[in-house]
Amino acid sequence: MQELISYDEALSARVAASARGGWKHGAAWVLARTGDAVVWLVISGLLIWQEQALGWSLLLATVTSSLLTAVAKGIFRRERPTAKWAIGTDKYAFPSGHAARTGAIAVTLSFAMPAYAPIWLLWAFAVSLARVALSRHFFGDVLGGLVFGMVTGLLLEVLVEV
Repeated sequence: MQELISYDEALSARVAASARGGWKHGAAWVLARTGDAVVWLVISGLLIWQEQALGWSLLLATVTSSLLTAVAKGIFRRERPTAKWAIGTDKYAFPSGHAARTGAIAVTLSFAMPAYAPIWLLWAFAVSLARVALSRHFFGDVLGGLVFGMVTGLLLEVLVEV
């Protein structure tokens, strides 16, 4: 297992090094921001205000994936690649909250607009990769987060009728 963790850390460090400085870092930062919870809370609120059921689905996906990720981070407690300030369970890396949230949102959007499913899934993967490029996560964190979020999104679609 330690060999796999070492490989994960080394590969993640190479991706982060390739994106340091310049336009790649800026692009990764902007892309990562599209997966922020506050962005999706605002989008959800606007859709709910316009009386669109998709707003409730996105709100549920955002809140549920964020809460479950916080619990999982508290359990796993994997340190982030960089020791930056953070509060609560957000100081931990696994699973990635951005990856889980975008995975759940991508599944929700895919059910609502199936013709665009490849775009939503590609976006979730790109946000996840951006988090590695910014040295906030290792690949294992974002892959685990994506799977976690997609399963959460699928369960919400199957179990909850909005």
